[in-house]
Amino acid sequence: MMSEARAKDEARTRVDRVLRVLLPVAVLALGVVVWELLVRIGNIPPYVLPGPHLVFSTLISDWAVLGASLLVTLTTTLEGFLLAAAGGVGLAVLFNQSRLIEYSLYPYAVILQVTPIVAIAPLLLIYLPQQAAVLACAWIVAFFPVLANTTLGLRSVDHNLADLFRLYGATRRQVLWELKLPAALPYILGGLKIAGGLSLIGAVVAEIAAGSAGAGSGLAYRIVESGYRLNIPRMFAALLLLSVAGIVIFFALSLVSHLLLRRWHESAIVREV
Repeated sequence: MMSEARAKDEARTRVDRVLRVLLPVAVLALGVVVWELLVRIGNIPPYVLPGPHLVFSTLISDWAVLGASLLVTLTTTLEGFLLAAAGGVGLAVLFNQSRLIEYSLYPYAVILQVTPIVAIAPLLLIYLPQQAAVLACAWIVAFFPVLANTTLGLRSVDHNLADLFRLYGATRRQVLWELKLPAALPYILGGLKIAGGLSLIGAVVAEIAAGSAGAGSGLAYRIVESGYRLNIPRMFAALLLLSVAGIVIFFALSLVSHLLLRRWHESAIVREV
């Protein structure tokens, strides 16, 4: 009986995994087909709404321009993400080690987060070189989730374990590196997954602001440029590349999180059952 129940559970798990992959693909395919039919049946001009076939054709024909712009945007996104990860984790550790530093700087981190990046980007483009301004926007948007999640994780360590470490004479550095940081790792990885997408959003917002000012070379700039020229198929192609880039970033960070947590943390262990 136990083996039959286990076999049924395993079969149900396999079916769930297959459905989890196939259903989104089927819905996407259905949406693309309906989109193409609406454009063809309604005879909608491409400068109003291009069909999926025209968008993919434009993506292939304009790949030399769009691919180079995608590389610029991804480079800025990666740099902003790495700066946010290093700065957020590092500052959270300082906050955990010194309440004086936390009380002094945390309110300014909150102010930086709640100020709309759309309002900050034009100012940064005035006072900084274009690439530095775009990078600063990507960093600003992605920084706070890493800081907030890491701070929460470091505070959420079991006090009994911390007392046990101190009972055995562990130093503050040993408590930090051998207890607090490993225990806070799920929180840190959660913040990094959020920051990955937000760094792309920050880069896109800054590139749009730069494109409105007549400068820029990233993928968002191509969207602004295509809008001015009524090249709507290229605009959709650039938007498709941005969406795919965001999806790849999210799943890449999710994979890293899963690989680091799968052997010991409940959130990853449950997904393997």
